[in-house]
Amino acid sequence: MRTTLDRVRANRTSAPPVERPPELPLPPIRLRFLLLLALGATCLGWLYPRFDAAWKVHTLAPALADYGACMVGPTGPALLRDRQLSEFRALVRRRLVTAPAAEAPFERCAGFALALSQDAAVERAHHAQAFSFAEYGAMPRAPHALSELAVTPEPVVEQARKAWPIVRGYAALVKPSLGVKEAPHPVAPASPALGRGLTPARAYYRVARATPDGIVFARGAGANLEVFRSSDGGASFKPAPATLAKDFAERCPLGSDGRAFVLRGDGDATNVVSVGPNGDLSAAALAKSGESVLAVACDERGLVAALRPEHATRAVLEQCTFGGPCAVLPAPSLGRVELGLDYPLDLARVGGTTVLALKMGNLVRVTSSRDGASWTPLAVAYDGGEYPLPPARMPTELLAVGRRVLLHGSAVRPNDTYGLLYSDDQGASFRGR
Repeated sequence: MRTTLDRVRANRTSAPPVERPPELPLPPIRLRFLLLLALGATCLGWLYPRFDAAWKVHTLAPALADYGACMVGPTGPALLRDRQLSEFRALVRRRLVTAPAAEAPFERCAGFALALSQDAAVERAHHAQAFSFAEYGAMPRAPHALSELAVTPEPVVEQARKAWPIVRGYAALVKPSLGVKEAPHPVAPASPALGRGLTPARAYYRVARATPDGIVFARGAGANLEVFRSSDGGASFKPAPATLAKDFAERCPLGSDGRAFVLRGDGDATNVVSVGPNGDLSAAALAKSGESVLAVACDERGLVAALRPEHATRAVLEQCTFGGPCAVLPAPSLGRVELGLDYPLDLARVGGTTVLALKMGNLVRVTSSRDGASWTPLAVAYDGGEYPLPPARMPTELLAVGRRVLLHGSAVRPNDTYGLLYSDDQGASFRGR
């Protein structure tokens, strides 16, 4: 037994030693660290775009508010914030058409427009002058249109979507800066009333008189004489017998004392004849051969006519005194030297004031002169963009009734309606009824 154990022990001691495997070097980065780095990179990749978008939201939202206030005044930021773009654009158009022709009404807003749109063409459109927009009506081929002012809240909405959940809404951030200059809120033009009864016609003599039975309106002369009567202040007219206007028809009367102006052609020119109670007194040259008489108006102080020279598109104005000569009446300035009386126009005289209406696109602008030398700034009396009417029914013709001036249209059929506006301040402002 002991011998066997000794033999086993001897074998153990005589066996060669077992070599240990070589130890491998430790990796420079542990796997757990790689997992942590991957997790951190994933978090950073998820958070960074959202933080970047959140920063942009906080930058663009005030710019959006400043742009709205700069363009249309106090209501602009809320309209853009709530994405009421149709109402916002209506106010932008209203501000454009009421601006002077040479003014660039949106120039101060160009920087905000560039920040929001990132489009240099949009920025340039904001620097353009009012008359260069098609909606202004001054140029048949205008280089700009309001659609070029393509600034919307979509950049802010898109960045707010990318910034979720860091930013959960942008509405509270749309607040104007303290130093932003707000535009005055654009005032809506007068809504025209609807008239009825007057048919289209152009005549030198258009005289309306207030009588106990209402307004009697005589238009034209000779075979073209038409007489209308209104019992509702000019809102509607009906044909009437010519005898109702026998005291003032077919002439341009200067009051109730029998004095009047009459236009007569002698083959080469058109003369203004001053007529007294007992017949002709004197004649003065008005239009030369080839010149067209576009409109005539008179009151107790004189006569004013619009003439278009032969082969010309721009009209000129002449003013005549009773028994005296006719002289050039300075035309109103339309804000740019290239703009003049190239548009369909009409005239009225009331209380010594000349009222001039110009149809510019789908707008009718009015100006007036009390002294024959200076004119009031052009004002929009009718805006077809806000109150659309067919071109033939737009209120483009002036008619003086006592101290009131009517701006009316016409309709081919007597029962059809047309636009009608009133002025009780010698054309300074117009209103619907």
